[in-house]
Amino acid sequence: MRQHLLARICFMIIMMACISGCSEETKIAKHSSLKIGVLRIDDSLPLYVAEKDQLFQKYGVDVELIEFGSASDQSKAMEAGELDGMMTDMIVQNLIKKGGLDVKTIALALGATEKEGRFLVVSSPQSAIVEPKQLEGQSVMIAENTMIDYLMEQYERHLKLESSQITKIHLPNLSLRVDAVLAGKEAQVAILPEPLASYAVAQGANIVIDDTKLGENFSQSVIVMTQKNITKNRAEVKKFLEAYNEAIKQVNRQPEKYFELALQVANVPEILKEQYTVPAFTPNRVPAQENMERLSDWLVSKGLLEQAFSYEELVETSLEEQ
Repeated sequence: MRQHLLARICFMIIMMACISGCSEETKIAKHSSLKIGVLRIDDSLPLYVAEKDQLFQKYGVDVELIEFGSASDQSKAMEAGELDGMMTDMIVQNLIKKGGLDVKTIALALGATEKEGRFLVVSSPQSAIVEPKQLEGQSVMIAENTMIDYLMEQYERHLKLESSQITKIHLPNLSLRVDAVLAGKEAQVAILPEPLASYAVAQGANIVIDDTKLGENFSQSVIVMTQKNITKNRAEVKKFLEAYNEAIKQVNRQPEKYFELALQVANVPEILKEQYTVPAFTPNRVPAQENMERLSDWLVSKGLLEQAFSYEELVETSLEEQ
């Protein structure tokens, strides 16, 4: 029963870590000039609102949202030239750019403030680990070379923990990771995204680190587009952003209006619906240079990049609303 529930929950989280066994799902409504890849997660909500409320039509741009069942399938489609843009994270963007496809961030999704895009480090219900300092000498289940890995290292740095005393266990499958921490198997501690984090806590897991209380956001999701598309279809891209930002404002203004849509977009299971909150978004934002450079430096330190890309190579700032 638990495995079935976790499998459903994981479907909305796959953007931060690829889950084995997922297959591509696509949803094609009509021919469009801009093909945007999306995953069924909170971060994608404004795009679905813009589609539902016909904001793309209002601003005169044709947009086709194409759904994928996994982040890896979405990345492959992007690299194959089947998409003009997609919702992703900055690690994936850097790695795609390393592979030869020139992509740039045109907007932040979640992560402009410390309250957006919650992650938790949790310990087993049977564990006495309840404070960050207690992580020293322990093993933490993560997914290597992903946003999860990056976040754990940033938490350690921010909280002045001795990273050399914290062992990382690679367990990329989110369903297995939450099951393991609840059972106290493999390790007593794991880092989890929402809504798996809330599910684990509801099952008795202890909150060790809540990144919405750190005073700084380290996890940011973004919308990227190819440089070719930005250059060739600049007017359409700007219209896309106008519609996207209006959708954000509508979600923030009337979250209750979009509650049911948000549940559908994020595939929130019945057991979590009562405690689910429609996320707030920040319009007209791109990642700060400090955040992008910190992440790029981490990729170099991990050997995932030989040399960091410059901020100007990664972020398109000329489209920002004046």
